Amino acid sequence: MAIGGNNPIPSVDAASTFMLQYGQFEATHKQQLESVGLAKPLWQALYRKLTQESFDLGDYVVLYGSERNTTDASKPRGITEHKLCLKGAKLGAESNVFLVDHAWTTTIDAAIMQLNSNPYLLERMESLTGIRYVPPKKVGLDTVTDEEIEQNVPIVVAQANVSEERARELLVSSNGNLIEAIMAAEDEASGNDKVQQALHEKIMGNMANQGDGEPETAWRTRDYSCTQYALGDDKQAIDAIDLRVDIGAGVASKDVKCEFAPKHLKVSVMGQVVIDGELYASIDAKEATWTLEGGVLTVSLVKAKAEVWPEAIAGEEHIDEKEHSKHIQRVFGALWRHFQGYEFLRQAADGSLENQTNWYIQDEVGLSIQHSDTPNVACAPFLYVTPQGQMVPYSIMWPTSEIRQDESLTRDYCPAWLKDADQRQGYLHAIFQGPTQFALDAYEKMCDGWQATAKTATRATLASQPVAAHTVSNVLVSGATPEVTQALEKQGLRLVDQASEADLVFDDVAQTSQASNHHPLNSVFFSSQSTVFAFQNVVGAQSWLRTGFLLRSQLTEFTGAALMDPHSWWVLTNDTTVPNVKAQRILTNNPTTVVRHADVGYSTALQCVPSVVSPDELHVCTRLALLTPDDGLYLWTPQMWVHKLRVQMREDKMEPYQVLPDEIEVPYSEFKQAMGGRFGAELLPELECKVDDIVADIVRIMLGFDGSDGRNFGIFSFRFSFGKGVDGVAPYLQDVEPVSISDHLSADAELLPKKWKQARAA
Repeated sequence: MAIGGNNPIPSVDAASTFMLQYGQFEATHKQQLESVGLAKPLWQALYRKLTQESFDLGDYVVLYGSERNTTDASKPRGITEHKLCLKGAKLGAESNVFLVDHAWTTTIDAAIMQLNSNPYLLERMESLTGIRYVPPKKVGLDTVTDEEIEQNVPIVVAQANVSEERARELLVSSNGNLIEAIMAAEDEASGNDKVQQALHEKIMGNMANQGDGEPETAWRTRDYSCTQYALGDDKQAIDAIDLRVDIGAGVASKDVKCEFAPKHLKVSVMGQVVIDGELYASIDAKEATWTLEGGVLTVSLVKAKAEVWPEAIAGEEHIDEKEHSKHIQRVFGALWRHFQGYEFLRQAADGSLENQTNWYIQDEVGLSIQHSDTPNVACAPFLYVTPQGQMVPYSIMWPTSEIRQDESLTRDYCPAWLKDADQRQGYLHAIFQGPTQFALDAYEKMCDGWQATAKTATRATLASQPVAAHTVSNVLVSGATPEVTQALEKQGLRLVDQASEADLVFDDVAQTSQASNHHPLNSVFFSSQSTVFAFQNVVGAQSWLRTGFLLRSQLTEFTGAALMDPHSWWVLTNDTTVPNVKAQRILTNNPTTVVRHADVGYSTALQCVPSVVSPDELHVCTRLALLTPDDGLYLWTPQMWVHKLRVQMREDKMEPYQVLPDEIEVPYSEFKQAMGGRFGAELLPELECKVDDIVADIVRIMLGFDGSDGRNFGIFSFRFSFGKGVDGVAPYLQDVEPVSISDHLSADAELLPKKWKQARAA
């Protein structure tokens, strides 16, 4: 290396190497950097900080306490009790770029498991949300019932050889604690305090043979779980105990250190102490071992004396699994205020591409940047791909205007696409809470509009009888496969080659002189993001229509609806435009979760109808209908197709945040039997009639809105769910789609019946 003055000058080779490596970085990350809007002169500075893992923001700012939430929209607002202020003279616009670390990066279907298995992560998230675990109160004297006392009196009499009256007194004085009552009785008989331990062992041994009083041999703390067991054939000799710690799949054996002493255990993982304390009783330190498998560290101890331990580490606090699970749900629900997300494509197990959404929470420094409608910094997620191919998530932050000494750093928490002032207010409410009347007013105004639209919706008159000229015998299907031909012939239909010979033409290209399945209503349904939202605009409020919202333009109205009905469930859809890429659907009952998903491409929120058949499943029923050129409507199939998807449950309730699986087809007979067993055999036929009426009503409405040219056929799929309404079980429209016969014929030979069933003229 050449030296000039007091400053080292990089050699040509070093500079060339740097530029080569930087060039690779730029090629990999150019699209990301341009999309977040980072000025190109800062790209090299960012690269240097990434390769050096330089988090130097602390050299420029100081952390102060602040008002956590102000309702004054003109003042900066924060989601923590701190703010960042510049401690130097000034920081110019686009003069530097800084890395902001992430405290946690997760996915919606892995988050609960990670919080449950990582006590250090949970503790950090508890500190962030202010939600602490409060163990259930132990049963006290005033809550012990007489029935509980009487149930245990015979056990005390048998174990301690005392009268029933004395047994009852001992149970009352011990707050219903069976073991304490027996020990007190034995102590009275012996008159010697020194025999307490022996008595305890005797009682525990005896109780092991009684189902209701079996001692606890397995439990859990926040940091580890414990299981006691017998090493030999004598199952009463509980002489071993395992402590299991979830440490994550990325930890190797070399990162684990266990120190065993007769009465002490210390466990460290990657230099961090996870267990350090006095054991309840002595162990054989030479026999102690540990194993690491699947991210779980198992520490196996052999007791010096066979006995049941009430605890592994002296003073440890056992947790109630159900209460702890509820606590984690509360913490996770509160974290949606802090979550931010980004999308990327990943390859699924079957080789297909799907949208992956990562949710992250910035560290305490990043979260201290306050919100302002006129921010002085920009902050964006950045996924750094290392030369080794690893993807490391960060946030990057840079000044967008000059910041002066002691001035607070502020960013705009709203996404860049959200410009409308009213909708920004709805978005920010999900993060900062505050007054709600604005959202309630917006929702009320929307409902008033739906009601007014419903009163004036025009319904076309459907023909009551089919026109004879449209009887279907000869069919043309463009590019018919052998399976299609077989399906047509099975139904008594004849496949022809010329459109002029066909009664009905199924083609991807509209015929100019022959009836085809290019009905004008196709454009109505195809051009809409969702049928529900199209209908809300055209027909307003209908009894068969569930509420839905467009997340990019109706966030404030959605917030009002969620405030009015806080128990509603919502299905979120991501209308990805990338060909052959599958997008996840999300089910949640958390309004803040819904709003946050608008950040990552989710465009609609549709009120979900829980299944009336099974609490852990969602059912969708499909009816196909034929629309004829004379505006006649005929049901395509004699029965409905039924699909279901299984919902994740927790304690007999739907998991509040979950990715919905794919639908699977259910035999109609199975669905019919389930409905009949629960509601009676007469209900399903009634619901089928209601579905037929709704289909007819929908088509009348849409024809009145769009009109028909009197030439083309249309085949549409109407999808319904059955839910509990005001007057009992009722069908609710989920979606309407034009059907491509070429895609469906080979899959279902019953798709083309020769005789049409005329729809009810409701």
